[in-house]
Amino acid sequence: MDRPDGFQPTKSRSAEPSRPPRKTSAALATKNAARERALSEKAEYKRFTAATRHRRVVWGVSLGSVGLLVLAVVLLTLSPALSLRTVVVEGASRVSPESVQEALAEMYGEPLARISNDRVGVALSSLTLIQAFQTRIEPPGTLIVSIDERKPVGVVSGVTGYDVVDAAAVTLWSSETLPGDLPLILVAAASDSPSFGAISRVLLALPDEILPQVEGVTASTLDDVRFTIRGSSHEVVWGSADRAREKGRVLRAALDAAGEEKPRVIDVTTPDSVVIRLRP
Repeated sequence: MDRPDGFQPTKSRSAEPSRPPRKTSAALATKNAARERALSEKAEYKRFTAATRHRRVVWGVSLGSVGLLVLAVVLLTLSPALSLRTVVVEGASRVSPESVQEALAEMYGEPLARISNDRVGVALSSLTLIQAFQTRIEPPGTLIVSIDERKPVGVVSGVTGYDVVDAAAVTLWSSETLPGDLPLILVAAASDSPSFGAISRVLLALPDEILPQVEGVTASTLDDVRFTIRGSSHEVVWGSADRAREKGRVLRAALDAAGEEKPRVIDVTTPDSVVIRLRP
């Protein structure tokens, strides 16, 4: 069959190569979600692994620190290199350092860390002159004991002589003769005695230049402390422990004014208006 000029035969559709079908949007979303989930799981795994490593490091450091602490405690409590060899006493005046060292003698050779304040207090309880103490350790083998001594305020009559007492009525030491540097307290020494308490407060408050002049002291009430002056026949009505500095200042002038010819009563209870009268 003759074909006209310019005729081109039509190609069959079946001869064209096939194209792959396009992916739907749902399939792409599923793939993206899977990829994001995988990335998230990977990041979470990394975080978990890092946290685990961090915890292991922390536990390792903690266990190491505990081990070092236990080792230090063992060394402090058991090592003979840190045992007591020397006792140094500070603040002692009437208490002899030797008496303190002797009281603590049974602790020599013990580790310093095992020597507590309670044990030291029990050992020093027989030394009545010690009112309080503090301790500190100076490695490798020194225990320093700082002492606060009881302060004697006066003397009271004892069974066989005279007892030196402090403000709490504690007997510090005894003497067969009357000490000349302390006032004689003319009431019974008792910690629950109002009269003794009033006298103690006055004696502790007296100015340093007045206290050595006090010879004998008594009190009938809390506000009626009286004492005599050494080397004279004058009596001083001091009153309470209040305004001690002012009373001491006016007392010096009043003693000069009273003279030595006749015994006087010098009343400085109210230091603003001192009264001087003849002593009956």
